[in-house]
Order: sequence, then C-alpha cells, then structure tokens
Amino acid sequence: MVDNCLNFRSGFKMLIISLIILIGCSSLFVEAQRPDIVDEILPEVKQKNQIGYLNCTVVNKGSESVVQWTKVQTVNGGNQILLSEDDKIVYQGNTGANEDSGLRKYDIQSRLNGRRITYMLVIRYLAEEDAGDYLCTIKIQGVEWPEWPTKIGKLTVQIAPQIQPSINSIYELDIGSALQLTCESHGNPYPNITWKREDGQELPMGGFQSRGAQLNLTDIQKKDRGNYICVADNNVKPPDNFKVEVIVFFPPACRAVQNTVGQAQNRRFNAKLECIVAGYPQPSMKWLKQTENGKKIEIQDDDKYDITKQFSSQLQNDEFWYTLLVKNVQAKDYTNYFCEGTNKYGSGDTTIALFETMECQGSNCPSAGGSGGTQLQASLYSVLLVGLLSLFVLY
Repeated sequence: MVDNCLNFRSGFKMLIISLIILIGCSSLFVEAQRPDIVDEILPEVKQKNQIGYLNCTVVNKGSESVVQWTKVQTVNGGNQILLSEDDKIVYQGNTGANEDSGLRKYDIQSRLNGRRITYMLVIRYLAEEDAGDYLCTIKIQGVEWPEWPTKIGKLTVQIAPQIQPSINSIYELDIGSALQLTCESHGNPYPNITWKREDGQELPMGGFQSRGAQLNLTDIQKKDRGNYICVADNNVKPPDNFKVEVIVFFPPACRAVQNTVGQAQNRRFNAKLECIVAGYPQPSMKWLKQTENGKKIEIQDDDKYDITKQFSSQLQNDEFWYTLLVKNVQAKDYTNYFCEGTNKYGSGDTTIALFETMECQGSNCPSAGGSGGTQLQASLYSVLLVGLLSLFVLY
C-alpha cells in the first residue's frame, strides 16, 4: 500500500512536470510564430528634392497583424502621422507634390522573400520638414500597443546653405572707425562660414581668410576699403555667398599712369596724359599747366585740350581715370601738368611732365609700312606714268 502511494505520488509529479514543459514549449512555439521586425532600419541621407527610401522587414506576418509607417512630427509635441498600412498609403494629405510628374509624395513598395516581407516607404520631393524619425510598427490584434514591435528609421535631408539677410550690403565709415560684420547662415549640415576679400588682398587683421560668422574690423584705414565676401559651405551644392562693400571716407590721392610723356612738335601730333584719382566722396578733378613764370593755370576743355573721364573694370569703386589730350603739340606745350582732385576731406595732386622727342610717340603715329606709305607709293607711280605718257606724245 505504501509502495503504491509512493508510485502514485511519483507519477503525479512527473505528470505535473510534463504539463509545465508542454506549456512552456507551447509558449515558445507561439512566441516564435509572433510577427516581428528583423534587422535595423538603415538611416537615409539625401539632399533636398531627391527621393528617400526607408526599408522595414518583418517576419511571421499573419492576417491578424498590420504593418504601419508613421511620421513623428518635430512640432506639435511629437505627434505621429499615420502614413501607411501594409502596402497602402492611408495618409489623406498624399497629394501630388509635383503635378508635372504625376507622382505622389508617399508610396509603399513591398517585396516578399520567404517568410520575410519588406515594406519600403518612398518619400519624394524631399523638403526640410521631411527630415526626422519614421516608425515602422506591427499592429497585432489582441496585443496592447506598448508591446507592438517597433523600430525607428531616421531620414536626414541635406539643405544647401542660405545666408540670412541680416546685415547691410554697404557701410560708409571714417578712417579709424571699427566695424563688426556678422554672417548668419542656415543649412543642413550647419554650414562653415568664411570671410575673405573679393580682390584677394590680405584681411586687415592678417591672413587671407577668417573662419566664423563674425569679422571684426578695427582702426579702419583707406587700404581696408573694398568688398568683403561671406561664403557659407556645407558640401551641399551650391554654396552661398554675400558681398559687403566697405566704403572709407578719405581725401583724394592722385597718381599718374606715366610720370613723363614725350611727343614731337610741329607735326600735328597729340600727347595723352593720364591720371587716376581716388577719394570718397568722389573728388572734383581739374587739370593745371605750369606757365613760364612758374604759375599754375587751369586747363579748359577746348580746341587745344580734350578732357575725358574713362572707366575700367580694374579700378576700385572710388577710383576714377582721367585723360588730358594735348592736341597738335607745339614747343610752348613742353612743361609740367598737374592732375588735382578735391573733396571735403582735402585735396591731392600729381605731376606729369611733357617733353620733346624727335619722332612721334604713341599708338596713333603714322607708319612707313601703313596707309601713309601706300599713298606715297601711289603718288610716285602716278608721276612716273604721267612722265612716260608725255615722252610718248613728244615722240
């Protein structure tokens, strides 16, 4: 009797253990058949107006489960926008982002591979607001939503730099002033800011480039005038740039293109004297001539003199090119000429000497091999021909 009781107890224990093992195995089997997301969703990095792709691969998906793509908003408290269920777009705002192409903003493409199904979310015409987190979730019937399998796919939209118009494009300053230029730019990734001079000259504080949004100019001098360029670049084309013109008030400074000019006299040749005047505000300019007694007299634009103002792309904005043409040079024209500029900050001048030469100087001089030589030859031939005809008539 005791043995039977012991055998019964032992058999009952084995039954209980078997049931526990059976239940555990059943649970493992059920768990193994539960839908799940395999592999991580690879992040996507694309530029604006391109197409983004996010892949979510699930396994053991049955009719009781639905695969959803949702967009996590970066505003409005991180609310989620449901985009798709399985292979259908359910987002009501999925209108054509580009009417010409006829393609809609969002699309789902599914691909079956054995027990695995990949749901690829396609996002067209990428804009800055498309960047962020996208959730791939398997909605399972009878399971609370916190237990639904979920993985995150991150989309980065690269934006070319754009400089914000927060500074003026022109500054007018006195000598000795200080100026801080700030260049703010937007883009993704955040752009690198570089300042440089348009003419390639060294910056006032040294060096040919200055990195950072701010450029500080102190104790500004005449040489610091010109255009400064802010360049924003984040390797997303095209980079952006913004030009700032720094104008410095200063008295006129004059320089001669040639300090001495030569020309022959009494042969109806002209002499051209050239002078570059710099100053801001723009100086008034006049030409003067030194007389025999050493006095200076102002030259007027008349039959003897031709005064012109020329333009050149090689000049800075506050530089001006003036020309004095002395017509039909005579002996009395050989003297010193003065180019003089004046503004409210002062005046400046430079001297150009006109001297005598034996031959014509300049690009407009006649040439023996040019048209003058050809006309002389024609005249000689005409004289010779007339002479021959005269001899023929006499004989």
